[in-house]
Amino acid sequence: MMHETLRRLPPLLVLTGFRATGKTAVGRHLARLCGYEFADTDALLAERMGCSVAEAVERHGWPHFREQEQLLLAELVSRRNTVLATGGGAILHQQEWQLLRKQAVVIWLRTDLAATLARLRQDEKTAGQRPRLLSQADDDLETETVALLKEREPLYRAGSDLVIETGGRTAEEAARKLFFRLTKNGADVNSCV
Repeated sequence: MMHETLRRLPPLLVLTGFRATGKTAVGRHLARLCGYEFADTDALLAERMGCSVAEAVERHGWPHFREQEQLLLAELVSRRNTVLATGGGAILHQQEWQLLRKQAVVIWLRTDLAATLARLRQDEKTAGQRPRLLSQADDDLETETVALLKEREPLYRAGSDLVIETGGRTAEEAARKLFFRLTKNGADVNSCV
C-alpha cells in the first residue's frame, strides 16, 4: 500500500520561498517521508565555490553568485527522486525556473512579514552566512525584506504549483501536510495547503 502511495509522488519536488520560510528544514523532513534524496542549492553552491554564500558574494559580487546559481539550476532539472530546496532568489532565473516547472512540482513556502522578520532575527545563519541582498548600507532588515518580498512574491505565486503557510507550523508538520497532499490529493496548480 505504501509503495503504491509513493508511486504517486512527482519525481522532483522543488521548494521555493523567501529566506527563513523553512525550505531546508521542511525539505529534509519531506525527503525522508518520500524516501527521496535532499539537496539544497545554497549548500551545493557553497561546496562548489569553496566558501559560504556570504563569502562568495563578498568576494565576487551578486552577479557572479547569481550566474553560478543559474548554471546549477539548469543542471538540477534532470534530478529524480529528489526534494530540492532553492535559494530565495533562485526564482529570478525565469528560463531555468520554467524548465524546472516542467519536470517538478514547485511548492512555495510562505510566512507573513512578522514571522519572516522574527525568524531572520533569531537565525544565526542570517548574520554569518546570508549576505545583505540590497546594496544600500542604511537599509535595515525590515526595509530590505519588504522591498524584496514586493519584487519576489508575484514570481513565487506565478512560479509555484502549491503554497503552504509555514509561519504557524513546525518543519515536520509542514512536511507531513505536504506529503499527505502530494500522495492523497495530487497537486492542483496554485492551491494552498
